[in-house]
Amino acid sequence: MKKNITFLFFVILASTVFAQQKNNKYQFKVNLNEIKNDRLVIELVPPKIKQKEVIYHLPKVVPGTYAIHNYGAFASNFQAFDKKGKAITVEQVDKNTWKIKDFGKVEKITYQVEDTWDTPAIKEDIFEPSGTSFQQDTAFVLNNFGLFGYFKGFEKSPYQVNITKPTHFFGATALPTSMENAQGDIFQAFDYYELADSPIMYTKPDTALIKLDDTEVLISIYSPNKKMTAKEIAKSITPVLNAQKAYLGKLPVNKYAFLFYLSDDKNLTRYGALEHAQSSFYYLPEAMPISMLTETIKDVVSHEFFHIVTPLNIHSEEIGSFDYINPKMSKHLWLYEGLTEYAAHHAQVKAGLISLNDFLKKMGEKIATMRKDFKDDLPFTEMSANVLDKYKKEYSNVYQKGAIIGLCLDIKLRELSKGAYGTQDLMSDLSKKYGKYQSFKDDVLFDEIAKLTYPEIRTFFKRYVEGNEPLPLDEILASVDIKYSPTVTRMEINLIEAVFFNYKTKRATFVSSQGEEKITELGKALGFLPTDEIVSINGDFLTLENINKVLRKFGQNTREGDEVKVVVIRKQADGSNKEVILTTKAFKEPTVRNNIWEIFYNKPEAVAIRKAWLGLKD
Repeated sequence: MKKNITFLFFVILASTVFAQQKNNKYQFKVNLNEIKNDRLVIELVPPKIKQKEVIYHLPKVVPGTYAIHNYGAFASNFQAFDKKGKAITVEQVDKNTWKIKDFGKVEKITYQVEDTWDTPAIKEDIFEPSGTSFQQDTAFVLNNFGLFGYFKGFEKSPYQVNITKPTHFFGATALPTSMENAQGDIFQAFDYYELADSPIMYTKPDTALIKLDDTEVLISIYSPNKKMTAKEIAKSITPVLNAQKAYLGKLPVNKYAFLFYLSDDKNLTRYGALEHAQSSFYYLPEAMPISMLTETIKDVVSHEFFHIVTPLNIHSEEIGSFDYINPKMSKHLWLYEGLTEYAAHHAQVKAGLISLNDFLKKMGEKIATMRKDFKDDLPFTEMSANVLDKYKKEYSNVYQKGAIIGLCLDIKLRELSKGAYGTQDLMSDLSKKYGKYQSFKDDVLFDEIAKLTYPEIRTFFKRYVEGNEPLPLDEILASVDIKYSPTVTRMEINLIEAVFFNYKTKRATFVSSQGEEKITELGKALGFLPTDEIVSINGDFLTLENINKVLRKFGQNTREGDEVKVVVIRKQADGSNKEVILTTKAFKEPTVRNNIWEIFYNKPEAVAIRKAWLGLKD
């Protein structure tokens, strides 16, 4: 009898605990099968909150976007009901905020949301990777911060999201799933931060899995015209992911999801990706040639995957407790985006996936861009802290100067440690010091890094990241016996200074805002016209995929006095096109080359540091 009483006690206790957990969580429902006027209905059974008045928010800003988006602008018909279905008064305070004064009686809340991709009437410019799309027969893109909100002060309560879906759709995400079947899924999130950080893409399944030791990587793609498959993406990015695993050591996540949406929009003018702690979402043009699309995916994936380190394991209080309505921005975009961008390329050159020349070329392009397009004398910490408003036009410099700060810091650390320690080691040490659940204080990070490394590094940050001094590239690069020159003039045989591509005719062209200014002296001798489209050079037919290879071959094999033969399509006076053969003799002319790197081998100590920096063998 005693045993039965004990058993009954535990049953009652377990039931009570379950009820308390259930009452304490947000319980959302959404049915993807029921779209009305391009809107989804969101239902919420709220957690039990002992407040008479509550504030409900949809985000104004979300991490990783560094821009104001006002997701609440896409919500409408916000209503609250008691247990008898009677409406309770709700006041909309602003675009992203609703106030419920008699919250103790609320049993259910409902509202509708429109997707951000094709609702032009709502004047909020939301970049597609951070938006939502509801297409019933093809795909649903659910960035959860565009659908689900939170009560102010209760962001850390658990979430349950029940999604009813088309039976033939699969919901790809890194979010934990407590139940999934043909009709729908139930997702669990530890808090709002986890829910908002975990996009879901529903579409007919085209998936692949990659195993990286203990980490399972899911790839899911929607390609309307089947231009690319998940297996093809998996094959192309596996070497990159293996290089990053080797670079990082043990990966800090057990599950990761790559979500790819290829758009067949012929008017597509922008594309990109948004990172999350355990996933990333990609919006890319399906019309791009396969070779270019593959390279683009590898480039972007190599950056986004590194965000499993920052901000997942290294982040400031501003990110660890992000305020979705009135965010305070961290001063350390050089770390979150800049060092991530640098590491994405550094890992590949260390693994031998790209050549040293290609790595240096990429760094040179970043140096040129940061000097030409951005304020090089603007302290990077100041720009970061004010990126939402005052310096929002400077944000893209995080991928330019931010990466070059990483380059300089890495080499400086290698110099001070005689090659033994670099940013790769620094990121590992910072991850151990802080980790997923501990934030650093924005104002002391530089001091903490100096304690982990060298006093000279504190001076580096003070002068070149907090200060407005230009990065000491000549000095830094000298320690690895490399010289960088922004421009060099040489005598070369130069057929084409700049070439463009007509995607309709699939031919190279000179048509641009610069016109004839982009035609070289050799081109003028041939008789090039700005509207000519090139068919072949010395018998080699040009395509978008091989244009660089053909031009490189021409430059390497052509000597002064050699005959040059170019076939072009030329528009005639009557509007028709005619194939024209142009010939002349090759000759040299002064040519300005940008971003020239010279590698020397006459300083043994510098060579040793360079080998350690790049992982080169003797």
